Amino acid sequence: MEKEFVVYQSKSKQIGLSFLGMLMVLASFFILIVGIVETMYLSMVIGIMGFLFFGACELYIVKQVFVGKKLVVLNDVGFYDYSSALSTKEQLILWEEIDKIENKSIVNQSFVSVYLKEPEQVLSGLSSLQRKTIAANVKMGFGEINITLQSAKSCTDDQLISKMNSFIEDKVRKE
Repeated sequence: MEKEFVVYQSKSKQIGLSFLGMLMVLASFFILIVGIVETMYLSMVIGIMGFLFFGACELYIVKQVFVGKKLVVLNDVGFYDYSSALSTKEQLILWEEIDKIENKSIVNQSFVSVYLKEPEQVLSGLSSLQRKTIAANVKMGFGEINITLQSAKSCTDDQLISKMNSFIEDKVRKE
């Protein structure tokens, strides 16, 4: 079996998102200009805040187009999740710590939901915001780790689940 499997972010999906971000930057700039011309302070404040926020987001999205961001990395020992802002990032989740993996969805968004055998022990190194978000996800019936592949290149939820289960089975065979 292969030693590592990596799911990358799709550049075309990021470019589409970048286009939408640019529209928001332009709309914010237009609101700012209207506020200046009409001397409407609320419009100026909204325009400046929108321009700064969406401008920063746009810069981040454009950077991601050129970097080739990894969303999920599977290896013989476990996996790393980089798929969202609240992911476990550089924390390796070992295969033997996983109870089950399944496909879950909410409001037209699907996730690969990973349930852990001892979540408190595994996730103790995460920030309090991450732990609170995980607790909320668990209360809604999701696993402790939820991987979103909405911006993934050439990998579906079912394919990732199958690949993860293959790594787990391979780990069990070696023991």
